[in-house]
Amino acid sequence: MWPLRIAFAKLRPLNSSAIIKLGITIIIVTIFLYGDLALFRRLFGAVAKIEATSPFFALGLLRNVLALAFLVAVAVLFSSSMTVAIGAFFTDLDLETYHAAPLPKWRLVMGRLGKTFLQSATIIYVFLVPMFVAFARQYQVKPWFFPVVLIDLALLLAIPVTLGAAVIIALVRFFPVQRVHQIAASLAILVMAVAVIAFRMSRPERFFMPIGTDDLARALQAIELPSMERYPGTALADVMVAIAGGQKAILFPAKIVAPAITLLIAFVAIATPLYFPAFVRARENMAPAAIGASGLTRIADWLLRPFDRQTRAMIGKEVRMLTRDVAQWSQLFLMVALLFLYLYNIRMLPLGGDVRAPIIAYANLGMAGFIISAICLRFAYPSVSSEGRAFWILQAAPVSYRRLLISKVVVYSIPLTVLALILTVFANLIMHANVVVWLFTLIGASMLAATLVSLGVGLGALSPNFAAENPLQVGLSLGGFGYMAAALAYVGAIMTLMARPVVQYFFWRMFSLDYGSTLVFVIPVVTAIALSIVLIVVPLVAAEKRLAALRESR
Repeated sequence: MWPLRIAFAKLRPLNSSAIIKLGITIIIVTIFLYGDLALFRRLFGAVAKIEATSPFFALGLLRNVLALAFLVAVAVLFSSSMTVAIGAFFTDLDLETYHAAPLPKWRLVMGRLGKTFLQSATIIYVFLVPMFVAFARQYQVKPWFFPVVLIDLALLLAIPVTLGAAVIIALVRFFPVQRVHQIAASLAILVMAVAVIAFRMSRPERFFMPIGTDDLARALQAIELPSMERYPGTALADVMVAIAGGQKAILFPAKIVAPAITLLIAFVAIATPLYFPAFVRARENMAPAAIGASGLTRIADWLLRPFDRQTRAMIGKEVRMLTRDVAQWSQLFLMVALLFLYLYNIRMLPLGGDVRAPIIAYANLGMAGFIISAICLRFAYPSVSSEGRAFWILQAAPVSYRRLLISKVVVYSIPLTVLALILTVFANLIMHANVVVWLFTLIGASMLAATLVSLGVGLGALSPNFAAENPLQVGLSLGGFGYMAAALAYVGAIMTLMARPVVQYFFWRMFSLDYGSTLVFVIPVVTAIALSIVLIVVPLVAAEKRLAALRESR
């Protein structure tokens, strides 16, 4: 009961402010679940339409789609569980309380494994629950379907979590501590990146492409994927398809139950004798530097030579915090994978030199804004909270909060602006865009990146959480949801303002229609620039006042 008592204690004090925050969080989660349910209902509805003409094809397609979804979930969960296990077993602030408790070792490691499972698997579990609801509504299954698949899903997700936690404990115990974070984080992100790229390169959209009669036999043969039989997630997909078809099914397949129980027993046998020696060894050095961090910091110091001492100190500190944290450094693998997927999708569009290029460039700008917003939520928004307990050093230093905030904006704006420009340049090259499209997209991408970073740093400083155990907790807080809402609202506003000029230019290119007054172009552009300037300046000014008030209150 210790974990539950500590979790409920974190809700105190249960005042009006806490109730409002909890209510807003519940509303946001409800909206997310409803959208998730609508997505899966449309997916299963499309499969049902195919089933009306070819039942065998539809059920084979349904099985592969479900198996692929479970496979991706397991790969993502293995990646995240390794990172979460480092905190749950070695760095969490409540470890001293648990270690002092009168608990046997096996119960202690099981409790930490349970926390790892809850922190890493909850989002995936919640995301997949609406899929089961949509599946049940589409195929009219019996009520006992839900407890069966939910138990199977919990056992399935326990496999990568248990394996990831065991790997972390073994790495900390038997490998140099300075390399454990690098090996674990790099391996986790690399596995996830490879899984994501492999999924996209398989071109799953071909499932929904129309085929001719001559291709039917080949298509039906391609439905069966022999390699998928090796994964436990395929067994859960088989159970669901069998229930949907009214066939007999093994409700708790051995391919799921046996690995889950075996890995759990192996974890207890491995972790019980190794955990405390690994914990003591981990305390020798809890902040290893990432590979290549020293070279980047030297380059940053050389580039900062023309600036004054305070600016060099602030920007240099921020660069060191960013590059030496291997948990953030290793996420470059994932960022590169996502960038590859995005550019690959653009490359597959048959629009080279097409008059529709302005419309695609316009949509590409919105997608770039969404990508930058997501990255800012992970890096820029928690940047002030990442100072942690050392924030008092900045309060005592002869440096203004304005300089601190500006230095953070500069450090994060440069790489994210470069990323936005890469997305834009590649898309424009693929589409053979003209000068007008180039000018519009390059300026828009730079403006979006700078504004979103400034908005993230400013809003993150308005409600800092210096007690957070990792930046992910800050990003998933209520303030993080608020930042994403504000960022997406800004991107939507920019897209709305620029819609009229883009459409007018499109009709002029395609039909040679007169685009009317110049004000049609000037007013939206000026409004977008003014809105961006306001969102760059106002959050930083408000954050400066908030940090100053926080200093006075202490």
